[in-house]
Amino acid sequence: MYKLLLLVFLTIFIKADVWSQAFTTKVEYQKTQQTAAGIQLPYASGTVEEAVKEYMAKRGYKGADSKGFTIFRGARLDSSDTDLSDLYFNINYKSRKEKEITLITLLPAKKNEDILARSGTDSTAMIEKAKSFLNNLAPSIEAYNVQLEVNSQTAVLQKAQKKMNSLLSDQNDLNKKLRRLQDDSAQNKKDQEKAAADIQANVNADDKTKQKSQKKMRNLLDDEGDLAKKLRNTQADLDQNKRDQDAQQQEIDKQKQALDAVKARQGK
Repeated sequence: MYKLLLLVFLTIFIKADVWSQAFTTKVEYQKTQQTAAGIQLPYASGTVEEAVKEYMAKRGYKGADSKGFTIFRGARLDSSDTDLSDLYFNINYKSRKEKEITLITLLPAKKNEDILARSGTDSTAMIEKAKSFLNNLAPSIEAYNVQLEVNSQTAVLQKAQKKMNSLLSDQNDLNKKLRRLQDDSAQNKKDQEKAAADIQANVNADDKTKQKSQKKMRNLLDDEGDLAKKLRNTQADLDQNKRDQDAQQQEIDKQKQALDAVKARQGK
């Protein structure tokens, strides 16, 4: 448990280190370099993209993809904005070697503005607002990612519990089989006693009657050997099932701890 929690805390620490504040950067737009706001986050680009869409959808904005950007038109950069903006998001992994780190670039523009025709001074104030927008967006992306982790870990736990349920069902079937074999073995012993009594009673009978009684005893002895083997095998299966249950319970406990650790991050 200590190693598991240490791993979770180290993961959170590393992510916190990578999660920077928004900064001013450049982005290519129609073969021109435009000033934009950027932030890098320690999540896969697909996760970030879906999180951004969900964040904007909750605020009533639907994005449209165009030439490498997802554009949300007529949006507000902050709640106090009276002027609407068009927000051009470019979301991609940081580099080929750092695909678990995503760079969000936000190019803001006035509503219906021709970005290629605007001046640098027109966009300066918007870039600062865009940086604040990204800083406010980051916690929502973290929450989205944590929820995905919760869902994934819940599925892992459910799979482990399903396997345990299967082992318990197998144990129940094996116990029934063992009791049935024990009953059959007990009945076989009674039948042997009766067969032995018949042989003794027919000691002076004709050969055919003697042979019939002896054959019955041989069959019962053969059955006894088969039953003994089945009993040993069934008991061995039960013992293995118990070991499997113990191992599976440890796996369930481990996955529960992992789920609790992930859920703990939802409250932060």
